[in-house]
Amino acid sequence: MAKFRIDKIAELSRQLTFTPQEARLLQLTAAEALLLEIDPAKAYPLEFLVFRITGYRPKLVEQALLTGLAVQHDLGLLIEQASATLNLRADNIGQPVLGIDDVAERFNVTSKTIQRWRRRGLAARRFIFPDGKRRVGFLAATVERFLAIHRDQVVRAANFSQVSPAEEAHILRRAARLAIHSRCSVSEICRRIARRLNRSPLTIAHIVRNRDQNHPDSAIFAAAPVELGQEDRGEMLRAYRRGTPIAALARRMNRSRCAIYRVIIDERLAQLNRRKVRFIDDVLYHQPDAAEVVDQIVAQEELPADRKGEEMRIPRDLPPYLADLYRTPLLSPARERALFLKLNFHKFQFVTARRRIEPQLARARDLNLLEACRHNIVEARNQIVSANLRLVVSVARKHLRPGLSLMELISDGNLTLMRAVESFDFHRGYRFSTYATLALMKGFARSVSQMLSSGREAIHSPVLLASVADGHGSNAARRMMHRDEVSRLLSRLEQRERDVLRAHYGLNEGRAATYEQVGSRMGLSKQRVRQIEQSALAKLRAARAG
Repeated sequence: MAKFRIDKIAELSRQLTFTPQEARLLQLTAAEALLLEIDPAKAYPLEFLVFRITGYRPKLVEQALLTGLAVQHDLGLLIEQASATLNLRADNIGQPVLGIDDVAERFNVTSKTIQRWRRRGLAARRFIFPDGKRRVGFLAATVERFLAIHRDQVVRAANFSQVSPAEEAHILRRAARLAIHSRCSVSEICRRIARRLNRSPLTIAHIVRNRDQNHPDSAIFAAAPVELGQEDRGEMLRAYRRGTPIAALARRMNRSRCAIYRVIIDERLAQLNRRKVRFIDDVLYHQPDAAEVVDQIVAQEELPADRKGEEMRIPRDLPPYLADLYRTPLLSPARERALFLKLNFHKFQFVTARRRIEPQLARARDLNLLEACRHNIVEARNQIVSANLRLVVSVARKHLRPGLSLMELISDGNLTLMRAVESFDFHRGYRFSTYATLALMKGFARSVSQMLSSGREAIHSPVLLASVADGHGSNAARRMMHRDEVSRLLSRLEQRERDVLRAHYGLNEGRAATYEQVGSRMGLSKQRVRQIEQSALAKLRAARAG
């Protein structure tokens, strides 16, 4: 079941269920009219949305702007849920009510296209139809208004009948050539012809299938190779990642290079679509010169060359690789705001660019643009995180208890810090350090109690434990003994387990890494890294006990 993306609109949807039925129906109609006006690339204040739906201006309301893409999604969900509480009967509305199949037949499109139209503003209500079943339907007037606003989009999706005889003949000739000589699959045939003629792939498929039904003995699609199965696709992708050229893969799998290229593109797009990216909107992002303005703001707030002495002061009892964190300069308020402005702008660019991509027609340059946005997001986030890592160390040291590992606390704190960066709203006026400190304290209050109650032991560098637990330090002989003990224990582990522990706890004289960072280096998920670490720690406990 779909969920609201904006809590305030979810709350408004719940409030509508308590209004009288007549007023609720009027508010439903107002929400449908508003939905048609929403531009996903713009931002809207909550007060405006509430007023347009209810006719009332809330007295106390947050001034944050809501991105149009999320508003469009939530308004459609609000309309569907509010209409379900009215028990509307399709045969008692006073105007025609169309089901999904009715709209698809009327415009000669698929049900998937109808769902895409719903995401772009076609409001759907829940009706009780004459057969007694409750399902989604569309008011005829609502469909007509959507058509008037999105006529080009509707025409492109429903252009089967607009193909001339000459163009149809060209499509069939090209489809036969691609199927027989180029060894293209059905989806690749439709995709390539659609791109060349600026048509929908569904249009191409419809024309060729109609021809094949009338001439089954010389069916075009029957001559095309079958689509690559999941196992074949997986094998091909693994070979490509190992460096096998596309041409060699095409020969090995008896496919066209375009077919191999498409599998690679589809996999890249799937990976990008799996990334959940949320941003804090700003009016600036919707201006035509937003990129230049953001770059200017960031450039103006570059860090000064001189740094205050207190910023450079390093606690004496801190291990060397943690002391390196204090060499990263702190952010001034203006610099901090500029970086958060930049971070959220790159997220905005990523989301809007991803939404514009048609999966069937995606090209490498489209994905390169998305990956460039993703790289910019990571770069901006790392700048913020690096400048606040010392905050994690400071709060973690205050929560250190006997039997706990400082490095494990810091690792958990780093994850909390990263989540805080993602959710921080720089428009509210307070510093990120305030917000992050509260998040860290809350996170440690939970994680420390879990660690102590489970009695979990952490295997970590004895050099670090000695310097943290004993403020007076320890002598060189003792440190050498500890290093030898660690080496002896680690030698009992598999190579991957040793790599995970060394990277996570900084045992190679380097900086300790989070689970996510270790996973990125080793090509593993964060959860898998944690599992490997827990297995390795269990082996070390058993070895030490023996």
